[in-house]
Amino acid sequence: MFVSIESRTSRTLLKSICYGLPFDATGLHSDAKAVTDRLDELRHRYTSLRISSGNSASPVSNYLFYLMLKEKYSGFHFELKKPEKRVVTNLHIFKVKGRIPSLAALLLSDSLAIKTDIENKYERVGNLNKYTNEIASLISGSGVMPPTERSMQGLVNTLDLCKKENTELVFISAICPDYSYTRDADGKPQYTFHSVGDNTGLAGDKLIKAANAIKTFGANVGLPVSHGLFGGEFEYVSFYKNDYSPSQRAEFLGKVDTQLHTIGGKLEAPFKVASFFELCGGEEGWVEQHQQIKQRIKSGDMGLTGLDKYAFLEVYESRKALYAKWFPSSEEEIVWNNFISQAAEYALMGKLFNEHYKHHVVLAVDHYKMEPFYSYFGSSSVLYVKTDYL
Repeated sequence: MFVSIESRTSRTLLKSICYGLPFDATGLHSDAKAVTDRLDELRHRYTSLRISSGNSASPVSNYLFYLMLKEKYSGFHFELKKPEKRVVTNLHIFKVKGRIPSLAALLLSDSLAIKTDIENKYERVGNLNKYTNEIASLISGSGVMPPTERSMQGLVNTLDLCKKENTELVFISAICPDYSYTRDADGKPQYTFHSVGDNTGLAGDKLIKAANAIKTFGANVGLPVSHGLFGGEFEYVSFYKNDYSPSQRAEFLGKVDTQLHTIGGKLEAPFKVASFFELCGGEEGWVEQHQQIKQRIKSGDMGLTGLDKYAFLEVYESRKALYAKWFPSSEEEIVWNNFISQAAEYALMGKLFNEHYKHHVVLAVDHYKMEPFYSYFGSSSVLYVKTDYL
């Protein structure tokens, strides 16, 4: 039995319990007698709690009702903030269709199923209940950030398809080259872009730390997992500020390839190193597609990102600190054009992932604000590993 009671009626009903006042339960539920009987039980329990406390005044309003709710639901918690004389609760765990039932409804109704934080956050995601515990474990123990609703639905859909077709789940990562960096007074790394190496790099290190949790997640959902590793091979142009020799280009691409194989050797699941240039039929194909997308974005075409011009500008503002390091002393127009170029890179990467990998999830180690651009041409499920660098 669930009794739906709006807030005003809830206050009246709770007051009747507090002061022993009569309350007409007619209209609350089709079984008015059952509601009346349960109301009598609540009055009896309330009186018992008040007597056991020596009839002393409650520290805050509804304090005894919170105790009663705690008795009924072990998952309910509340904390009394004495200086402020207020209560902090986790009543959100009872949320139904976006709304939290009133105290009276929770006390009078049969025990309700308590939802996890994941279920509450993504209550509109279909079939999430199949993987709730596994996804919650992945997010809580691996440094993976809670994804957007669109990405969560994409993750669930991908898991369903992999299981239906008995195929592996591929985690695709585009990894920033091993650029030089410094650490600030708090130990937070910041790219300097003075040089590029062939070690794992900041981004690669983050992926490696999440590797065990990714493998465990696959085992928990009953799917084999693997990694597809891509590097920022196209970034040699911006690294050399459009002034490079063939040997410098070759050296940069060689370091990126070595970096990816080094990262792969430290992962917990099988991996394959891939190339954006190769997926485009060569570097010329990448450049051509990238230029076309860049012009579309520059003209205001946001594709399927879901961004309007204001949200687009918000993403730009969040990335300006990085561009200040990457392109120091550049004019605003140059910084703006570099941002559009990078947005186009993400759009093209997402397009290539969708074209060449049937069932995959993007496991990103870049800045989460850039996520929408992965879905420029089609929806992409993106899980972000938490990063502490720009």
